[in-house]
Amino acid sequence: MNRQNITEKYYNAIMESNCADEFKEMVNRLHVFLKNKREYRLQNVSLPCYLWVAKRGGGISTLLKVLSEYLYAARAIEFCGTVKSFEFKLDYINPESHLSELSRLDNTVAGYAGHNRYFKGICCININEWIDHTDEDHFKTILEYAFDNKDNLFIVFCIHAEDNKTIEFVESAISSHMRVETLIPKFPDACELVDFIESRLKKDEGFFFTDNAKILLNESVQEIIESRYFNGFKTITQLAEKIMFEILSGGSISNKQITSEMLSVFSKNSAYIKQVMEQKNSNRIIGFSCKEV
Repeated sequence: MNRQNITEKYYNAIMESNCADEFKEMVNRLHVFLKNKREYRLQNVSLPCYLWVAKRGGGISTLLKVLSEYLYAARAIEFCGTVKSFEFKLDYINPESHLSELSRLDNTVAGYAGHNRYFKGICCININEWIDHTDEDHFKTILEYAFDNKDNLFIVFCIHAEDNKTIEFVESAISSHMRVETLIPKFPDACELVDFIESRLKKDEGFFFTDNAKILLNESVQEIIESRYFNGFKTITQLAEKIMFEILSGGSISNKQITSEMLSVFSKNSAYIKQVMEQKNSNRIIGFSCKEV
């Protein structure tokens, strides 16, 4: 299979997956750009960096993997090192202190180079703690570092923000140093997350929820989403695994139907849901998710 066919294979897999539509549109723009760049033999037009605005939830790692595999197949950027992409949380440093976080980032990048001279690939930097400090000199230094390393690093900045003004401030600060494209994916609602849970059960064992079971779970998942400690798809995946264990350890199952009675221990007022809602996680993940391709 030639390079173009391999690229189309990865592109089509993304378009047919259940990735967020906004992510698909981003990949589609990249796909069209790369086609035109090859056709017109343009050498000096490079890819932008990205600002991903993610609500609470998991899945950034999955999307980074999907994106890196596509870019690798398309030979859109160079990859060199022990991984194609990695994530780094940049802690806030006050203006009076030394910007030690930048040294830690640089050491992390060097570590992923392995036995190679440089690391080349996708670097996803979580700058959420800096969204109210974009006018400070330390943040400008961070952006200068990103710009100076753009030949080796495909930068994806990641933040968790709700209001447009905050997003615009961060976007403006980044654009003062480099070209930036912003991605704001829609986060799945409770119904979609219940479908996600059911898809895992169907995939593994062919089980499915009755309508009443979906109503019960929808109420429970809505409670979890509204919890201040909701940890996104990590929490939802754990719920799916807990449901499967409960079902398989509860006796025989008729026609592989999972009923509301069988899920009563997962009702919104159950001890399990209350426990999930109270679980603190200081390393809360932010992002969104999709099926791996």
